[in-house]
Amino acid sequence: MNPILRNIRDVRFHSVLARKVLARYYRDGRVYRVPFGPIRGARLRYARGVDFHTMLGLRELRNFRFLLRVVRAGSLLQPKSVACDVGANIGTYSLWFSRQCGQVYAFEAAPDSVTRLRDTLALNDVRNAEVIAAACIDRTGPVDFFVGSDHHSASLSSDWAGGGRAAPSRFVVDGITLDGFFYGAQSRTGPTFIKMDIEGGGVLALKGCRLCCQRARPFFLIESHTPDEDRAIGEVLVGHAYHAYRIDTQRWVRFRDRVHPDPEGVWGTMFLCPAEFCERLQRLLGMPP
Repeated sequence: MNPILRNIRDVRFHSVLARKVLARYYRDGRVYRVPFGPIRGARLRYARGVDFHTMLGLRELRNFRFLLRVVRAGSLLQPKSVACDVGANIGTYSLWFSRQCGQVYAFEAAPDSVTRLRDTLALNDVRNAEVIAAACIDRTGPVDFFVGSDHHSASLSSDWAGGGRAAPSRFVVDGITLDGFFYGAQSRTGPTFIKMDIEGGGVLALKGCRLCCQRARPFFLIESHTPDEDRAIGEVLVGHAYHAYRIDTQRWVRFRDRVHPDPEGVWGTMFLCPAEFCERLQRLLGMPP
């Protein structure tokens, strides 16, 4: 597809005029209905730093199209399923998951985003989601966390959060592991699905969910941001018998032990599928791994 047409289809275009019009419409602190997209009809509170794509329901449409095609059509989430939104931000994925399954755990470490996340869930009367104000890492204990200029620039890495611009704010937050959360002192039903988008933090978070991969065999929607994160995902694929379908290119990852810039390696936004479910996913996608 022509890149310009693809950008229009995925609403990846930027107009100064459009931004000016939207800036006059959206007022800080006011609540608005989401007019488009997978969470259409949901209520979100606008605040500076929340982008208009999110308010309009137009962010990450490609990912949601894939989820609708595979997760819903393939019945991969059931009324008793458990979903984890790791890097929940202000809660768009958490809202979507809350409509698909029985329990959602929304993990978010950035203090302002935690407040907005709780507000989003309350505004929509979501009763099957629990907010966990912590960073998912490879151990339990306090950890430095950095927040940049907007709600999408928060990370365990100060360089990533700063984005090469102003120095990010530093916070000390609770660090937990997904293994400890589900299989620790307070045992919980293991996750069916894990969405993970934590700006490079998957390097640590994936080390902390090995038991989850072994026992619960969850599906993952994961976005990789760095070669180190690529390698961490590759270790999950090889070590726990998973396959990866790259949503960016709509192709299976051929080499699980290679990373970017190898076009057939591990990088980008991927759907990780336990090997025992691959045949089922292949039928849904019409493509063999």
